[in-house]
Amino acid sequence: MISQTTKTTLVTKAWLILFCIVLLPLLFGPSDDIPETAAQGQTRLVLAFYYAWYSPSSFGPGLTPFQPVSPYFSTDTGTIQRQVNEAQSAGIDGFVQSWYGPETVNNQTETNFQALLNIASATGFKAAVDFETASPFFASNDDRINALRTLLSTHANHPAYLRVDGKPVVFFWANWILSPAEWVTIRNAVDPDRNSIWIAEGGDTTYLDAFDGLHLYNVAWSGNPAGTAATWAANTRAAAATYGGYKYWVGTAMPGWDASLVGSSTAPRDRANGDFYRSTFGGAAASSPDMLIITSYNEWKEGSQLEPSVEYGNFYLQLTAELSAAYKNGSIAVPPPPTALPTVDPNATPTATLPPAATFTPGPSPTPLPPTLTPSPLPSPTPLASPTAQPDGRILYTVQAGDTLITLADQFDVSLEDLYAWNNLLPNSLLSVGQTLIIGYTILPDGSTPLAGFPDARVKPDGTIVHVVGNGDTLLLIASIYGLTLDELYEISGLAEGALLQLGQEVVVGSRPRPTTIGGSSEDPEAGLRVAEEVVVATPEVTATAVPTNTPAPTNTAIIPPTAVPTQTTAAIESALEATVEPTPLAVAQTDAGMQPSSLLWLLIGAVAVLLIASVLLILVVRRR
Repeated sequence: MISQTTKTTLVTKAWLILFCIVLLPLLFGPSDDIPETAAQGQTRLVLAFYYAWYSPSSFGPGLTPFQPVSPYFSTDTGTIQRQVNEAQSAGIDGFVQSWYGPETVNNQTETNFQALLNIASATGFKAAVDFETASPFFASNDDRINALRTLLSTHANHPAYLRVDGKPVVFFWANWILSPAEWVTIRNAVDPDRNSIWIAEGGDTTYLDAFDGLHLYNVAWSGNPAGTAATWAANTRAAAATYGGYKYWVGTAMPGWDASLVGSSTAPRDRANGDFYRSTFGGAAASSPDMLIITSYNEWKEGSQLEPSVEYGNFYLQLTAELSAAYKNGSIAVPPPPTALPTVDPNATPTATLPPAATFTPGPSPTPLPPTLTPSPLPSPTPLASPTAQPDGRILYTVQAGDTLITLADQFDVSLEDLYAWNNLLPNSLLSVGQTLIIGYTILPDGSTPLAGFPDARVKPDGTIVHVVGNGDTLLLIASIYGLTLDELYEISGLAEGALLQLGQEVVVGSRPRPTTIGGSSEDPEAGLRVAEEVVVATPEVTATAVPTNTPAPTNTAIIPPTAVPTQTTAAIESALEATVEPTPLAVAQTDAGMQPSSLLWLLIGAVAVLLIASVLLILVVRRR
């Protein structure tokens, strides 16, 4: 017979064994609540655009709207060290420096960037380049390809070079002087495996075929910076469905803007005692950016600097420290839109032509002599006059002095082919001041809507998707645009094999379900969320005015060379159809909520019950023995 002590020992051991088997895995085992890898993007990094081409002769009345506390040479390593220290003390994690390429003769952007990297590495600061597409050292795309290859094989391997998700980051300025197709060619030549992250400037999402993300350099024109950031964040994220891969959004903050001394067409933006900076910083933060960038640390010629000045002292550095800290700990609030709007003179005659590429003076530039390159970045291609939406769906723009079709296409993120087609113009057509142009549509004249990502596609009121035939279109080309085989195109369109196409002909390439209502009564047009196409042309807030009677009705005669048409897939069409009318800032998607506390509690209760039952059974067995 087993003694009572032995029985107690057996029961105790049984309890311990069951505890180890049942409870320990629950308490200390892997949980779905703990992510295995860090989320892509969402770095909370605060960066600032930085310029390294100054000499004391760069500053002064008539040259810069504000003055530094002490004029300096950008070639001076002591100056670079001071600037890095100031930026770090303000919560800035890295500089994004304008870079003209790897040429070292008469190009201090290269030699100064080398110095910046070495100084930054001593303190954990980071640096990246803002690739100047219009650099005076680039005579062709081959020059740009060689420069980017050199960048990625040299500077990008420096320990201080900025990396996100394990990849070096390259920002681009004036990428819009080249077409999206040209950038695809450049990217495939330089980085075909996408081992770096390329961030383009502007709001044209068609560039995301070659680039990995977008940022807006200048937001001084916006009366609602938070709304602007939210809209472009959503547009950038949504483009991933069309072009694949993760698309990074970089939100922009600005202390102010005054580039009137360098002939900028963007109206000055008063700093309003820091209110404009707070508004843009809070708006950028609220858009859930992957990175936040400040325009700028020291762009003195455009009056956007936060570097200490005679006029403001250290105020903007201190304000940056407060805003950066609040952003990084998640406590920053979105302030209301600033009350001081851009001071635009409605009677002024703005100019929209792009300034020529920066020039330089030949000759040596040894330190600490004044640098030979003292250019300033090109002005951001922001709209000058507000386009106006009409009741019939057209978005109209009145031509200003200096406007050209090329600059208007850049300003409003539309293709030249669409401008020609919408306005019955030819490539050699001349514009006149006061002429009214169609620069986009909210609803097309026949009630159809544009299909985002497909310039010649329209969605009819009944859901039919049609392609409007332009010059150069063939059945094979149309099929390739929409990811169809010729047989599929014949079947969908009802065309016979070998059918001849005519300009303006509408070819059916697909269909979409009618809008559906999610939640609420289907008879209530205000209830729930409705599926709708996103307007192709993004413009500032517009108001309806009378429709001019002398504007010709648009016809589509766009000339689209076969080599310039990107191949799309039907999945891209479906993604475009799923876009909502009003984009909203996107947060990181949570696909798995993990184990909830209530579920864990019930598992623990069940485990305890199992242990109790097992104990009773063990006691009974022992007693029988």
